[in-house]
Amino acid sequence: MGSAHSRISRGFSRRRPASVYFLAVVAAGAFLATGGMMGGTCNVPQPPGNNNGNNNGNNNSSGGPQITASDHVLGNPNASVTVVEYSDLECPFCGRFSRQEFPTFKANYIDTGKVRFVYRHFPLTNIHPRAQPAAEATECAADQVDFYEYLELVFSNSNDTSTLSDESLRTYAVGLGASGATFDTCFDRNAKAGRVQQDLNSGGALGVSSTPTFFVNSRRIAGFQTAAQLGAAVDQELGG
Repeated sequence: MGSAHSRISRGFSRRRPASVYFLAVVAAGAFLATGGMMGGTCNVPQPPGNNNGNNNGNNNSSGGPQITASDHVLGNPNASVTVVEYSDLECPFCGRFSRQEFPTFKANYIDTGKVRFVYRHFPLTNIHPRAQPAAEATECAADQVDFYEYLELVFSNSNDTSTLSDESLRTYAVGLGASGATFDTCFDRNAKAGRVQQDLNSGGALGVSSTPTFFVNSRRIAGFQTAAQLGAAVDQELGG
């Protein structure tokens, strides 16, 4: 039996101030509320030792994405630099890039013929329940209107899940001139689920597991990028 002082010390060491538990609950709640957003990315929590496929700044071991006839190509098709973005329409960081940074990047690199840009779907359905239907909606809309115009419209309104409702996604398409009936036939039948899965499969094969993830030719860059940061990566590929 120890002294009264040692027993009190041991008892105190096993207790934690209420503030510690409160802060832990707040931190856990914040992580869940942000949909697994850490360090400028949206991602599904990974087991220990998994780097989410980030490998930032390095060339991908399997090479860069292979552009196919079904890809939505923006810019000069013969540009020496290809930038592919894997994105989730419900990811706040993807939306931030689209609204705040993409217009500048487009003006400086895509419109000038330096970059061929491709957007690919990577809906994180475990944490973003509206990402998959939103991705399918963009493909249904693209049968009738410009893919990137519709994408911009969705991202400009993606403040919460209500703006990604079925009704909202239909309204955006009709607002750009699409036939509502034709959109409904495509969307209600999940006609583009396979097309979205195609992008998911290609991303998974390249080690993508978070959004946004960019490929500048074969160089993989995970996480939100400013126009200047992404432009610097392009400049390196251009030899500038």
